[in-house]
Amino acid sequence: MDVKSRIIELPPEEKYRLIVMSDIHGGFNLYKKLIEKVKLEKKDYLILLGDFIEKGPRSKKLLEEIKKISKHKNRIIISGNCEAFISYLMKDINNCEKIYKYMETKPYRSIFDDWIDELNININEITPAKLHTKINNTYKDDVNFISTLPIGLEFDKFIFVHGGIDHIHNWKDSSFRTILACDEFYKKGHKSDKTVIVGHWPTSNYKNFSGNGDVIIDEKKRIICIDGGYGVKIKGQMNALIIEKNGKDYNIFSEKIDDFTRYKVIEKNRGSEKIPEKLGWPYNKIKIIEKKEEFSLCERIYNRERINVKNELIKYDGKEYYCDQDYQEYFLTVNKGDQVRVAGIYGKYALARFKDEYGWIETKKIARLE
Repeated sequence: MDVKSRIIELPPEEKYRLIVMSDIHGGFNLYKKLIEKVKLEKKDYLILLGDFIEKGPRSKKLLEEIKKISKHKNRIIISGNCEAFISYLMKDINNCEKIYKYMETKPYRSIFDDWIDELNININEITPAKLHTKINNTYKDDVNFISTLPIGLEFDKFIFVHGGIDHIHNWKDSSFRTILACDEFYKKGHKSDKTVIVGHWPTSNYKNFSGNGDVIIDEKKRIICIDGGYGVKIKGQMNALIIEKNGKDYNIFSEKIDDFTRYKVIEKNRGSEKIPEKLGWPYNKIKIIEKKEEFSLCERIYNRERINVKNELIKYDGKEYYCDQDYQEYFLTVNKGDQVRVAGIYGKYALARFKDEYGWIETKKIARLE
């Protein structure tokens, strides 16, 4: 893979407004709402940092929208690992069997589901090779589009990639894999004198005492992480980074949006006194000590601390138990009349956000507003 041929550069400008989004994951409706919220104008730059398909409800619809806007010179679409993976499966018929394996094991909706539904195909009644050919023939433009996207952009004092860059002086010598899928890039750092803006790794993964997916802007490390976890986390949100430049001055900030439901607190609740450490990947393995109706008493494997975990979030992989989402044994303190945004309801409790933190509250103490 010739990495450098898929990196683009733009000449610097004295004044501009730039919006960056990442990891939209088929969230067409939320994407449109976020575009409206940031008041995107025709003269603004819009950079999408990959993973706009897979894991969400409307990958095909979103792909059609992105193909359309990509025709404008200041709309720049960059590949993520999701686009690269679908391209890998579709560009070589020898990978046709892998499509079936992927469809059988994936826990989310894929663009393959969208394609197959539109074609009204029963995959159990067609050979992998014929399915591969049918999709390629019908959706040739889709496949070519995601297969020829740039994987990196250098503009002004910024580098835009989906995953990250290698810890080397010339970032353009980074590997294809690193640029598309560098796990924990924020912890690894880089040697470039430019600021690297990435998605791929939900920002909440870096927060030991918070479950929110807000953008991380670290001037010292020269790294900005913008993946809000939409499509992969219960608490996921969609973020937009805004960069406004005027001469030598830069104003960098973010906006966010989610699809949670608003509730009103109808009964005061006194919750936890402090925010506990998060139970999250990769330290998410647990041992069940006592099974209870709502929250079971468990032990964290890595430090043997005891914690009550919501039963619906406890999973078993055939060998050991683990929590499949970021989790905190934290209960909200709210007053009657406060508003919360509910990410999910589990048994007699709701997982809700209040003042940008997530916690549990009994469902009998809240009432839906919309």
